[in-house]
This record gives sequence, structure tokens and C-alpha cells, in this order.
Amino acid sequence: MSTAETTISTKNEQLKEAILNLINGVQTNPEQAQATFRAKSKLENGFLSDVKIRNFEFVSDEPAELGGTDKGPNPVEYVLGAFAACQEIVIKAYATVLDIDIKSVTVEVDGKLDLHGFLNLTEARAGFNSVSYKTTIETNETDELKLKTLEHLSVARCPVLDIIKNPVEISGSVKFATY
Repeated sequence: MSTAETTISTKNEQLKEAILNLINGVQTNPEQAQATFRAKSKLENGFLSDVKIRNFEFVSDEPAELGGTDKGPNPVEYVLGAFAACQEIVIKAYATVLDIDIKSVTVEVDGKLDLHGFLNLTEARAGFNSVSYKTTIETNETDELKLKTLEHLSVARCPVLDIIKNPVEISGSVKFATY
């Protein structure tokens, strides 16, 4: 085995151990299953937003043809990117536990949105009308049962896909601060 193959094998074993430890921890202490994720954003200039998540900062903007300065993806593009990345993570995690060697995972996502809804020109919904994706997994695995299991789990257990497909309870408020 080459040094690169040994490094990948070691990383996969560490990843598998981390996933199995997480599963064991949640089974032992079900309260550990409840996770809260946070994001904070501030509109800086035009449509340019400064977004903070944990120790990360990034921008969101609109393309020039929608009135922005094109300094970053817009929010709906981030949703598509989040879905693609989530698919890749779910596939890698389950493949690792199933002992499926993955060389690469690539996800292409398209979202169709009718701007009539966003622009309040009709009663069309403001969000995506449809989302389509193509996931390509490079593997040397030939066990059809393992591959079908991985395919099923990639769709059934992807949190971002679940968020896109199903209604989510939302609560919040809008308040005005005068200056």
C-alpha cells in the first residue's frame, strides 16, 4: 500500500470511529441528539450581506442583473451549495460505516425559481418551484446491496434535502429600530 493509500485508510478509520462514537453517544444519551445551529447576518451595502456562522464569515450578494455587486453567491445559491455539500458528507459518512471505498463524490444541483413570486407580481411562491440534482459516486465497490443501501441513505438521511422537501416549523418576528 502506498503512503497516500495508507493516509486515506487511516483517515477513513478515524472518520468511521468518530461516526460510530457519535452513534453510540446518542444511543446511550438521547439528549445528545438535539443540536442547534446558528447563523447571523447583517446587510452591509446594497444587497451585500456579511454572514457569520461559528468562526466563519462569508458574504452573500445578488448578481449585477438582480441589482447586486456579485461579490458572492446569493442566498438561494447557498441553499443549492448546502444541499450539494450535505449529499457529499452523508454519502462519505455512510460509505465509511458500510466499508465502501469512495474515491470521489460530485453533486450538481439546479433550482428553478419564478421571480414573479419574489417580486410580488403574482401569487407564485417566492422559493424554488423545483430542484434537480445528479450525484456521481466514484467507487470500486461492486456489492449491489451495499450500493443500493448507500443510495437510499443519501436521499433518506440528508438533512438539507429533508429541509428542502418538507415543511419546517418557523417562528420569528420582525421589529423596527428607529434611528
